[in-house]
Amino acid sequence: MGRQPCCDKIGLKRGPWTADEDQKLITFILNNGIQCWRLVPKLADLKRCGKSCRLRWTNYLRPDLKRGDISQAEEDQIIELHARLGNRWSKIASYFPGRTDNEIKNHWNTRIKKRLKLLGLDPVTHKSIEEPSPDDEVKEKSSSLTMNNSVVSSDGNGSSWDEMKANVTNHSSSCTTSFSLDDTEGSTFAWTDDPFDGFSSWEAFYHLEDIFL
Repeated sequence: MGRQPCCDKIGLKRGPWTADEDQKLITFILNNGIQCWRLVPKLADLKRCGKSCRLRWTNYLRPDLKRGDISQAEEDQIIELHARLGNRWSKIASYFPGRTDNEIKNHWNTRIKKRLKLLGLDPVTHKSIEEPSPDDEVKEKSSSLTMNNSVVSSDGNGSSWDEMKANVTNHSSSCTTSFSLDDTEGSTFAWTDDPFDGFSSWEAFYHLEDIFL
């Protein structure tokens, strides 16, 4: 089951609070104290939601509200508390009388986080942000060059470009042999290593015609 709504939200006024509404809320709380916020709008003759009354009083109307910018000492204390408590803004605000949790949270997101990053600190862990050293960058570049100069062969083993060139050269040199027909033995092919040693004579052509025809 979900949580019941604080009011019916029918006929409620929305938008900025007026001075008359503020005065009604201040007068009621000063005379009666803080009671159940769900009953405050009806008892104070306000057409507002109970949650809206609570936020209006807590963040704007309560007498002990501390106004003005957050000081440097307060910022340092917020950083120390955030390192221990994390984003528990209500708990952090309890250490600052007169300050609201919403005010502290907004100041953290707009000011303190940028300050920590300029100091080289992670706003979440409050630890120094590690930057890659020059040696790591050199190792990364050398490894990338090694990967670019290697290929994967059909059997899955890596071979360099120099090895592939050598293999191609050896293969081409081994394929330079040619064949010729021996005049004395017409039906026998003789393999020679001289690529320019063609057919011995024109008679070989006639003899070859007799063989195939």
